[in-house]
Amino acid sequence: MSRVTKPEASGTPSDPGSWTRVELSRRLLAVARPVLAPLGISLVCRLIELLLGIGLFVVGGWALLTRVTGEPTWSIGMVAAVLIVMSLVKAVARYLEQFSGHWVAFRSLALLRMYFYDRLEPQAPAATEGADSGDLMSRVTKDVDRIEVFFAHTLVPALTAVLAPVIVLIWLGCTVSRWAALLLLPFFLLVGAVVPRWGARRTDTAARVIRQERGALAQHVTDSVQGVREVLAFNDAEGRLASMGKIEDTIGTAQGAAGRFIAGRRGVNRALVALALVAMSVLMASLYASGAVDAGAVGLALGATLGAFPAMLDVEGFAADLDQAFASARRVFDVTEQAPRVTDPDHPVESDGTGDIELRDVSFRYPPREGDPVEGPWALTDIGLRFPAGRVTAVVGASGSGKSTLASLLVRTWDPDTGSVRLSDTDVRDLTQQRLHELVAFAPQRPYVFNDTVRANLLLARPDASDDELDRVCARVGLTPWLESEPEGIDTLVGEMGERLSGGQRQRLALARALLREAPVTVLDEATSQVDRDTEARVLAGIREATVGRTLIVIAHRISTITDADRIVVLDAGRVVEDGTYADLIAADGALAALVRREAPGMTRDTTERAATAAPTPGDDRP
Repeated sequence: MSRVTKPEASGTPSDPGSWTRVELSRRLLAVARPVLAPLGISLVCRLIELLLGIGLFVVGGWALLTRVTGEPTWSIGMVAAVLIVMSLVKAVARYLEQFSGHWVAFRSLALLRMYFYDRLEPQAPAATEGADSGDLMSRVTKDVDRIEVFFAHTLVPALTAVLAPVIVLIWLGCTVSRWAALLLLPFFLLVGAVVPRWGARRTDTAARVIRQERGALAQHVTDSVQGVREVLAFNDAEGRLASMGKIEDTIGTAQGAAGRFIAGRRGVNRALVALALVAMSVLMASLYASGAVDAGAVGLALGATLGAFPAMLDVEGFAADLDQAFASARRVFDVTEQAPRVTDPDHPVESDGTGDIELRDVSFRYPPREGDPVEGPWALTDIGLRFPAGRVTAVVGASGSGKSTLASLLVRTWDPDTGSVRLSDTDVRDLTQQRLHELVAFAPQRPYVFNDTVRANLLLARPDASDDELDRVCARVGLTPWLESEPEGIDTLVGEMGERLSGGQRQRLALARALLREAPVTVLDEATSQVDRDTEARVLAGIREATVGRTLIVIAHRISTITDADRIVVLDAGRVVEDGTYADLIAADGALAALVRREAPGMTRDTTERAATAAPTPGDDRP
């Protein structure tokens, strides 16, 4: 499937929340441009349908009054035959109009969803980490569905609401009386243009509130379902229902405010239609009495008056739904028009990824979230580090010291604010993201597993992997005993978000996935934090054996498991405070020794030094 590219929108403001309806319409049409041609068929068919609908009233009114006044031109059979033919043609035109219009609408929504994904993908994971998943899903599903009104019930009805009345006015002025045309003109303008704009700002504001709060409601429900165990365990069901009720009350208030204007507009329009019919009756009766027109002309004028207004009443009919459609479009474009945090270079370079990894004077802080008044503190400051190729380097530090941020920069979730991250002496910003992901395998602390089999989750890393390779990586991370106990083995379903797995099993599945990649560099970000100490030691041993000759960077959860690392880097408050072997750092009795004693409170300086002496020599089992 071809990728949907960003449509041109020169002169369009960068903030979709400030876009006018014209600007929103332009962007929606740009996204759907490939399938807009059939709208011409829909336009022609709708215009034919409307004119035939007017024609039914015209023929009926003309035939009725000419017969009542004793001036019949057609027989009853002739009139019935004409009306039947017109009705059948009108029905065919209606079908073709609805079919072509909705085909365009639903194909446009498919394009819009692909556009949403194609614009969101480059922003991930930086823009999606911490985002409200329920609200995001509401935007790509319910909000996109709401935009269907714009394509199926706005473009063509809006054009025909102008064309049909113009044709009727010209025909009336030329064939019946210019006074009849002049009489209808202000009524047409009021019904089709003035009344639909009454309270438009209020209904537009209400529509924005409704769409925003429905996104919040979707997120609330998502949180409640995913956290149902905690809700029940802490008896918070009433509290969750109460907070959901507040959201629903806000939605109801906004709907009520919009509904009052919608009802008022529809009532005024119906009154104007009735008034127009009365006024036309008075005018034509006067002209007939003076001999200016005959009975047939009176029937034509009254029939045209009755038949012409539905085209304009449709404007008010879709105006209320259009408020919701534009509010939804703003919510969609709020996501799609954000600039990606990380982009591919215009002229990418190649790298084999087998060299050292180096951080040169790297500083980074997370960008402020929406509503934050100021930028946050620096997560990393002036980091200068080299991770030797083919070696094991552990990164340790207290919570909040910047370990996971460092891992995120290594896999280019973010780019540093200053400095550079280099792989084989190549700035990672000069590599395509696809190439970087081929060179660097990553296992996060909180991995995502898909609602599929163990096999399918592993093949995500390498779709062409053989069964032997899958078995080998599972054995490396200690998953084999569990898989052998399952009837389906490696084809066992893990459930939504891995609900059938323990936290440790999810992490080991993610580790197996990273190993299957066989990348030159593997980064583990506290990827064994949910397994017990003994299992962690065995898993890390298997990983080291599998990555011999390749670069392994371990963001450590327990210091006791990385004592044999070639190098240990200690972070504190976003800075490197120590760097060396375990034995040397323990002997220095600095930051690492303090962390060891915190991990095992009973240890003293003497016992940590004896442990360092007994620790294996780093690098003995590595080339």
